[in-house]
Amino acid sequence: MEDTHPTAFAGVTPDPAWAFDQYQRLRDQLPRADRKPGTTQALLSLEPLQDRFDAFVFDAFGVLNTGMAVIPGAVARLARLQAAGKPVLVLSNAATASQAALTDKYRAMGFDLTENQIISSRWLLEDSLGREPRDGLWGVIAPAASDSQTLPGIRQHPVRPGITDDELDACDGFIFLSSEDWNEVLQEKLTASLERHPRPLEVANPDLVAPRGDCLTLEPGFFAHKLREDTGISPRFFGKPYGPAFQAALERLKGIPAHRVLMVGDTLHTDILGARATGMASLLVSSHGSLAGMNLDSCIRQSGITPDFVTPSI
Repeated sequence: MEDTHPTAFAGVTPDPAWAFDQYQRLRDQLPRADRKPGTTQALLSLEPLQDRFDAFVFDAFGVLNTGMAVIPGAVARLARLQAAGKPVLVLSNAATASQAALTDKYRAMGFDLTENQIISSRWLLEDSLGREPRDGLWGVIAPAASDSQTLPGIRQHPVRPGITDDELDACDGFIFLSSEDWNEVLQEKLTASLERHPRPLEVANPDLVAPRGDCLTLEPGFFAHKLREDTGISPRFFGKPYGPAFQAALERLKGIPAHRVLMVGDTLHTDILGARATGMASLLVSSHGSLAGMNLDSCIRQSGITPDFVTPSI
């Protein structure tokens, strides 16, 4: 199946250096990490940390997989942790697939995971919709061939290529699930609609970029922040680096203290920042994700976001 996530927009083709600079530019929109920075220990893999922590939380893209390709050694690493009795969770900003579909995806890749071991930003959104039903008609930005039209608690209308200005203006709010097929025309039309009549925007994937094979794609967080800057609206984000995502992980770990949990991710401004703000320990994976090829020492110094550990791959 062809991947239709945008790899360029308005003359921008994202690469790791660009993505890092964008996250830095948006730093005032991200959580604060109150814990004082320490030093970062370099490791060859996660192996030396298996017995140092009581539970492990993994980002997906850039740590376990890139697109549909499994990162070598990732399945075996999770299997060894589980065989040792360590609780394992996946905390992902994936927002298109339902919980069941996402679980099936990772099981097909070889990961022995249940639905209860996966927390996606889609699940966080659906949990919120279930507890706080939204009034009115909501425009949902998601692929046509997906199960996105089953969101609980709302009436919804798809926002897809070909949508008219009148259809956009009739929506009482918007939910941004996926950037698949999103383009300059749709962004301009939505911007104009929100300028005519500001309304809520809820974003189930705060990521600016995602690693997919040999490129980075632009994700809903990038487009949502452009909408914020161009229209003055304040998007509501679900997922990392925001606190509710990490609190949901701690709730599933049945009382394990945050400092005994290791968050494993590939992005300083989402995985590592969110972990530090929540009190978790953190391991930055450098070879497969949004920081691949970057000078990590420089990135850590510039951002002030200090992982406890760093490794090329788990």
